[in-house]
Amino acid sequence: MKRSVALTLSVTAAIVACFGSYRLGFYVGAAHAKEAFGPVLASVQADLGLNKLQRLLQLEAELARGCSKETLAKIRFDIDSQLYVLSSLYREHKGTWVVDELAKRDPALPSQLEGFKSQHGNSWKEPKCAA
Repeated sequence: MKRSVALTLSVTAAIVACFGSYRLGFYVGAAHAKEAFGPVLASVQADLGLNKLQRLLQLEAELARGCSKETLAKIRFDIDSQLYVLSSLYREHKGTWVVDELAKRDPALPSQLEGFKSQHGNSWKEPKCAA
């Protein structure tokens, strides 16, 4: 009987130790993931923000020089490109919170993305501002 009690206590202690180890690993892993994710997210946000700013400054300069036709073509291409990216995202995540978020911002957008086809295909030559 003493042997079965000792065995039961040993198994119980092993289970408690395993559970404690799991919880500690989970806690450390989650903290590490948050720590590693922050700088990556900041880097992506900075890169996207700088790219957007450079594009807007370029378009502003072209408009200031009187190149409205070329600038409008570039804006339309940028809109088409963003719709292409969003339509791919929409098709990959149908029925998830992603589509719900798109619909919250623009209720007509999901139906527009459903059958979206790019007007420019795989290539496009950006018009140059001659002025």
